[in-house]
Amino acid sequence: MIKILKFTVLSFSILFLSSCEKDEFVGPPIESIYGSLDILEPLSNNKPVGVDFSIGDTVLFFAEFSVLSDYQIDIVGRSSGASFLINGSNSNLNDAYWLGNSDNVFFKQYEWCDITLSFNNHNTVLNDSILILGERDLSNLGLLLTSFEDPSEYSIVTSSNNDEFGVYSNSNFALHGNNYLSTLGIGSAAWFGAARFSFNSNTITETDPNNIFFNGFFNSDYLGSAFVIKVFEDENGNGSYDSGIDEAYALKVNLNTDSQWHKHSLTFNDLIIDQSGNNILVDGILKPQNIIRIDITNSQSGSANGQFGYFADYFLITYNEPL
Repeated sequence: MIKILKFTVLSFSILFLSSCEKDEFVGPPIESIYGSLDILEPLSNNKPVGVDFSIGDTVLFFAEFSVLSDYQIDIVGRSSGASFLINGSNSNLNDAYWLGNSDNVFFKQYEWCDITLSFNNHNTVLNDSILILGERDLSNLGLLLTSFEDPSEYSIVTSSNNDEFGVYSNSNFALHGNNYLSTLGIGSAAWFGAARFSFNSNTITETDPNNIFFNGFFNSDYLGSAFVIKVFEDENGNGSYDSGIDEAYALKVNLNTDSQWHKHSLTFNDLIIDQSGNNILVDGILKPQNIIRIDITNSQSGSANGQFGYFADYFLITYNEPL
């Protein structure tokens, strides 16, 4: 009986001790999440003598810190004002890189950019800089209508109310490259000239208008200025737009008039049937594969008499998402 009792007590003791053992910890140690932030490796990048995005260079960022943290890298061009934001969560910057893209206007060639690394819930801020030796070529992101560097890509159509509609060269002012479009109309007309782009049907390969974006950059200081994007279909397949037979679609976009560059992106689904002049309604269904011409016109938001115009640069059609 005593042996049975001893065995029972021993069994309960082993069971009790087993239940009191500490569970194995899963995940990072608590101090790596809630501890103080110490910088173990300062902020730097792999392009100390400059980055040439025109040949596909990539900037890699380096830094290491003592705790897992949500971080933010801000890149700002000193002359262009272009910016790009990178967010991440880690104890280093192993996943942080930059391909030369921007969130608003473009970064410029031979421009210094300031790089700032900051952390959520911490006051620590690290700084670095980088020189851009070559601008990124964005034409492979979609269908480049023009950057106004090659006159063969576009033609100019003027009107009687046109005071100016031409391309000028100034790398300090142009958004991308050296050239930009300058337009000015005077009066109360509905439009003041256009930049025209002609191509074959099926050049636009995406068939859903919701997934096609026109992207353009505009700069204006004339109140009431606007641009109109107008697309023309070749419904009967004869290689030309025939007014009264084929359909046209258009959309007017009012411009900011603060003398700053602004990106405008819109989907082809925003375009509406244009029945002005001799244009007609056939079926009211925009078929991108039939588009053979795109006009970007200088226009006005209302009908008042005055001066209306803008500078423009870099017209690009992208698929699935805006530039």
